[in-house]
Amino acid sequence: MDFIKAILRSIDFYWKKFLIFFLLVFLGVGGFLLWRFANGAHADIQFAQTPQYTSTYQFKLNIEVKDNGTVLINGKDSSGDLRIFPEYYEVRILALDSPGTFINNFEADITLPKPVEKNAIEQQVYAVHGVGSYRTDMTGQTLVYTAENISPQASLTIVAHLPKDILTPPLGKRIIYSIGNVPAKIFLGIAIGLPLLTIIILLFMILKRRKDQLLFLGAEPYDRPPKEVPPAVAGVLIDGQVGAREIAATLIDLAVRKYIFITRKGGYFSFGKRKNLNVEQSSELRNFEKLLLSKIFMPQDYFSTREDVEQRVGHHIFSRKIAQVFLEIYNEATRQGYFIQNPAGVHLRWKYTGIVLFFLGILGFIYTAIYAPDPKFTLIFWVGEMAAASVIIKFSSLMPARTSEGSQSLSSWMAFRKYLKMNEKIEPGAILEDKFSKLLPYAIVFGAEADWAKRFMKEPFTKPDWYESMEPVTTLEEFVGGLYPLISFVGSILAESHEPTVE
Repeated sequence: MDFIKAILRSIDFYWKKFLIFFLLVFLGVGGFLLWRFANGAHADIQFAQTPQYTSTYQFKLNIEVKDNGTVLINGKDSSGDLRIFPEYYEVRILALDSPGTFINNFEADITLPKPVEKNAIEQQVYAVHGVGSYRTDMTGQTLVYTAENISPQASLTIVAHLPKDILTPPLGKRIIYSIGNVPAKIFLGIAIGLPLLTIIILLFMILKRRKDQLLFLGAEPYDRPPKEVPPAVAGVLIDGQVGAREIAATLIDLAVRKYIFITRKGGYFSFGKRKNLNVEQSSELRNFEKLLLSKIFMPQDYFSTREDVEQRVGHHIFSRKIAQVFLEIYNEATRQGYFIQNPAGVHLRWKYTGIVLFFLGILGFIYTAIYAPDPKFTLIFWVGEMAAASVIIKFSSLMPARTSEGSQSLSSWMAFRKYLKMNEKIEPGAILEDKFSKLLPYAIVFGAEADWAKRFMKEPFTKPDWYESMEPVTTLEEFVGGLYPLISFVGSILAESHEPTVE
């Protein structure tokens, strides 16, 4: 079990979810095919199996083909035995399949809906594993098939090719026939074009929903956060989703606010919790911050090492607590008035739509593979439909819906983001270390941490009191070289462990 978890942890989270989903589908499809194989194809006459083969003198099938394409065998509907081909209709009936008893004489009569010239009908018999003789005949509007001396292991199939003017099959059957006779290259074009069209439509929708972000790329830099909101919430406003950067920025923000401290020793690290901090009872911590700290620290512990974090993350394939962190960040962003609906709900609806379409594609593929006439070109269509559904699932987390207030706030946050990324030395007159640390969580969530650090590289630096290292840290370059990879690692493993119910 630990080995399986290790494999799941090592692969991309998107493919991890699909691996589990495909496993469930594989088990379902495999079970269905196994059931179908176990039941096998049944002949239209069933015989009781006995330990000793017995002899039966005669068996007869009365088959009636109606003008609407209905096929009745001894009064029982068997319309699936009628197939449509370009030049004719085919009635193909597996009459005997290992009956288990010796049959002296067998007869099957197919009654047509109206008289037909004999030369317009083609009758065939396929007999294997012991049939003494067989012949076909036609009297009036009845096709006659007879066979003699049929062994207990024999298989006997009767076939009739009927002219096109004799029947009018139902519309559904004709539609299936028309689809089945579309050239393979057209289905191939649809299979390739369908996911491409889906990508184009979704990209258009995403660009439409994010047009404000593109418009505000040219905003004038603004040197402070426009509103007192958590860095993770600001990140959701810009990107529309929670990810590793939002988790990493939250950890740094907690450290800057003196709730936790970080210690690094080579490739190892540990988190420390301030001894006067009661996570559950704190009124200053937000819900998602409490949940995140409770994932890193056990209630009675004040320290948590890298091994502790990895163990808690690896204890389950998915973490409900981290999913709750995601959801609470989305809730906070919605409470701030940034979104019309909770982005998590929007993402989930798109995701479920894609999953339903993907599942329908699998069902269509299975049905076509089993029941569609050859050549089964429609299988290509279902592959394209599943690919399009996969695109919807993949893009589901990129579909936010900002309010007008959210769009207005975005302008200010984009201006602040531009300030963090400026390629200019930081303005003098500030306590540089404090300013660097205070805005660092926002730089991380906006993907501007490298640009933000460059603005301080030539200034004297003293490491903040929330960061300890066993190696000397006398420059900003040494500080960020130790902190950034550490926080990136922790943010990634925590973000990737969340349950797929929240994106």
